[in-house]
This record gives sequence, structure tokens and C-alpha cells, in this order.
Amino acid sequence: MNENRQNIICATERLLQTKGLAQMTTRNIAREAGVAEGLIYHHFKDKAELIHEVVEQRMHVAKNILEKLPLQVGLRKVNENLEEVLQVAYDSHYQIIPIICSVFADHQLQISIQKIMKERELGPQLAIETLALYLAAEQRLGRIAGDVLPLSAAKLLWMVAFQLALDDQFMGRKSDLSRAREDIREAIGTILIALEPRLTVKQKTNLKKRSKS
Repeated sequence: MNENRQNIICATERLLQTKGLAQMTTRNIAREAGVAEGLIYHHFKDKAELIHEVVEQRMHVAKNILEKLPLQVGLRKVNENLEEVLQVAYDSHYQIIPIICSVFADHQLQISIQKIMKERELGPQLAIETLALYLAAEQRLGRIAGDVLPLSAAKLLWMVAFQLALDDQFMGRKSDLSRAREDIREAIGTILIALEPRLTVKQKTNLKKRSKS
């Protein structure tokens, strides 16, 4: 990636994290990045595109691990695969939540970013759909209950990571991956109780017969 472009992205993120959206002017970005102000528009169409790129880079690790999730179907335990994904999702969300919240303060900016996401077919729904595909594949292997709706389960799981990150940011707590890992493990364990394959009446009868013999 072009060094000046990356410097501009990093400078924008620092300003958003420390000063807020109001201080994210092209002049301040240029000063923070150590580049000429006009260079910003050489790389980015407008502020919306620049902020969107900041968020995309912070979600990059989470996207990578989601892309590899299909390779884990049938391997390891389901809860281990889910924990790995949600831990990374927590970390990514913790970093972008202050940025996303600041965007809601500027209605026009919000509309512009939404337009970019629609044009590029991006957004949180893609992560949820990928997670749902994984759950559906595990379901076909009999490792998840057949009557579970994969998309609904994926939404619940993804919200675990998002809500933990939101709570920590809102309460001013520093990111704590070890604590988040425990919270995620407990939440997944609770959700998996509903996802676990259940015995049919015939299977239960057979088990009773075996136990008596």
C-alpha cells in the first residue's frame, strides 16, 4: 500500500480516537500524517471514504478469520471454532465502535458511508452470513441440532462480541482480551445448549434398552 495513503488512514484514526469527528478536518489530518493537504483528495474522494477505509482496515483480521472458518467445518469442537472467531470480532469491534458512534452524529456522513457500503456490498451482514454458512455446514454433519436456524444463531453469536465491545467502550474500560475470552466462552456455552443435537424418541428408547441390558 502507498505509504502516504496509509499515513493518512492512520492519522485519521488517531484523530477520531483522540479528538473526535469535529476535529477531523483535512488540515488536521494532513498535519497529523505529515503530508500536503491536497494529497488527501488524491487518495480519497471524501471524508466518508476515508472513514470507511479506517473501519475496513480495523475489521481486516476478523474478515480473514471468517474466510478461513469453512476450513474448520468438522474439525475441532464447534465451541472452539466459534470462540476463536468471536474473540477476534470483539477486538475489532472494540477499536471501531468509537468511530462508528461518531458517524451517527453527522447524518450526511452516515448516509454517504451507507452508500459506499451498498455499492461495495459490504457490511456486518456479510460476517453474519459467513458465520451462518459455517453453522449450516456443521448442522449437516450432525454437530448442531437440525431444527436450529443458522442465520438466527449467527446473529446471536455475532452480537455477543459486539455487545461486549460496546459495554467496555461505553464504560471506559480498556480492552481486556483475557476477560473477553471468558465472557465469550460462557456466552457460547449458553447458546450451544440450544444448538446441541437432541436425541429422537427412538434414540432415547434405544439408550434406555442398552442401559437395562
